[in-house]
Order: sequence, then C-alpha cells, then structure tokens
Amino acid sequence: MNKHSSLDLKLAGIKANIPGYQVAWQINKSFDMQLTMNEDWVIDTETTQPSEHLHFFQEFEDVELKWYLVQNRGSAGVLYNSKPLFDYFLLCAGDDIYGYFERAVEAIQKAKKIDGIFPLQFSMIKSHENFLMNMNVKNNKKYLESLHV
Repeated sequence: MNKHSSLDLKLAGIKANIPGYQVAWQINKSFDMQLTMNEDWVIDTETTQPSEHLHFFQEFEDVELKWYLVQNRGSAGVLYNSKPLFDYFLLCAGDDIYGYFERAVEAIQKAKKIDGIFPLQFSMIKSHENFLMNMNVKNNKKYLESLHV
C-alpha cells in the first residue's frame, strides 16, 4: 500500500463543459501526456449504491510520478462534496522535484476547451484518507493490473 503525505500530492480542480475523454485528450495534447481511461472505476458513497466516475491514469516512470484525472460528479454521487463546482480533479502523486505539476497546470490553462484549472491545497481536504481511497491512490496495483489485461 502506498502512503503519500500531503507534501507529495498536488491537486487541481478543473472546470470544463466537455466529456471526460475530451478533457483527457486536451490534457494529453497540452502537456504531452498519455492519460488512459480505467473503465471499471467506482467509488464508495454515503448511500449503499456505488458511484461510477470516469478515471484516467498515467505514470511518469522515469521520475516516479503518478497522474490521476477523475470526474467529480458520477452516476450516484460526488467525489469531493466541498468543491462541487469542479467537473474534474487532476492529482499528481510523487516527489515532483522537477515541477511537472506546475508546468502541467500552466499548459492546461492554455487548452481551448478547458474553462479553467485551479491548483488546490491538498491539506485543505477534510478527509484525506477517503479522498485518497476514492482517487484510487492507495490501491493502485489493481488498476495497473486491469490496465494491462
């Protein structure tokens, strides 16, 4: 199980009135990424029904950074209730010594179809553990295995 402190997690909220695959494509094009969709991703909600959310992932293996793009509103709930205005969240996990996150945010801000990207202080999230579990940061092995099947 990967443990991340708030120091090596960087988060941004994204406002975009386009489907998730187009958001991922805009990010890929803007910052030369290759976010890949995980089609079977669900989160736990306060109700008994799990919520399906679009979830994209990429790993920069050479610098050990993991990128997650997740839709905030899903089929049965919201990932982060305190920030319902955001349509998606971009999370960078790892020791970003080269400033990739800041450079990605700057590049994504220039994307024509993305209304805005706003860096957020990860430490401001009330429930770190639930957020990380829902972002699938803590149990990435299952996702990686399903990606390569």
